[in-house]
Amino acid sequence: MALLRIGCEQFDAQLVIFDKDGTLIDFDLMWGRLAVAWVERLTAESGDDSLQRELYRSLGYDPAQQRTDPESPLAIATTAQLQTIVAVTLYRHGIPWTEAEDRARLAFQTSADLPLATLIRPTGDVAGLMERLQGAGIRVAVVTTDHRAETVETLHILGIAHLVDHIVCGDDRLPSKPAPDMLLAACEQLGVNPARTVIVGDTTGDLLMAQRAGAGLKVAVLTGAGQETLLRAHADVVLRSIDEIVIEKQPPPAPHVDSPTGQ
Repeated sequence: MALLRIGCEQFDAQLVIFDKDGTLIDFDLMWGRLAVAWVERLTAESGDDSLQRELYRSLGYDPAQQRTDPESPLAIATTAQLQTIVAVTLYRHGIPWTEAEDRARLAFQTSADLPLATLIRPTGDVAGLMERLQGAGIRVAVVTTDHRAETVETLHILGIAHLVDHIVCGDDRLPSKPAPDMLLAACEQLGVNPARTVIVGDTTGDLLMAQRAGAGLKVAVLTGAGQETLLRAHADVVLRSIDEIVIEKQPPPAPHVDSPTGQ
């Protein structure tokens, strides 16, 4: 038996659900570079500065500051939703809808220019934490708005694919964060009550999902897109990173001793 010590909280968890981007891996290294690549592809021929500014504003990324708005689509939305936002922005700039969709789809095909392995940097001792959780008998899941193919590849790059019991992704046809459905689907698949589950994430979307699903402990980390003041309003615990999650051994129960009977 084991307890988790997370900040000042102790929690008897059966399952820990992690968000991926900003929680397990550096958010801006991946999504900041992707946002810049998408916008540059979409404006390379036209050189339209106003379109470039509107695309960044619609996504929620400031390339000058290299900062993502914590409440923006880039921080919370699925990849498919981001692609639609880009297409809508193109349409509003006078590009016919069918062409706008095609341009957005092609712009998002960045794997040749930006291989996923070049975008992955762990936020801490990810593999070590997963090994310790599994060694303590605590199940592990990843719930992310990213696509399944990229998520599976990321887990392999991190060396933790064999340590994750279940993943739920943005293209699994479930209502996305902050709806509770993705978290509830992971709990149902693993046979764990949400009340015995810890959710660890870097955005308010993660925390609202956890709240709506009835998760036992809502943990925010400051390694991603989220802003500390916003996260504290929804989290039970705020950590600098996943490295502050500690597993403590529970002492075995004391042996039962019968009360002495009559003298």
